[in-house]
Amino acid sequence: MLCLDLQKHNCPYPLLESKLWLKQAKVGDQIQLLLGDSGSRSDIPKYFRRLGHGVSIEQGARGFCVTITVHPLKD
Repeated sequence: MLCLDLQKHNCPYPLLESKLWLKQAKVGDQIQLLLGDSGSRSDIPKYFRRLGHGVSIEQGARGFCVTITVHPLKD
């Protein structure tokens, strides 16, 4: 699983990076995003859920972490 530490970047950069990853990702691929700014923490999970992908969020020792799992596109 790829892990991107984007804590030092503000939106929209983390969202753009995650969209670039999604373009090459296959069903079942996962990425972990470590996010720092509140805009990214809110916008990225909403965006990927809206597309139908799996999203889990946890706040841990490493910070705010969003894990995205690519699901098949909905018809």
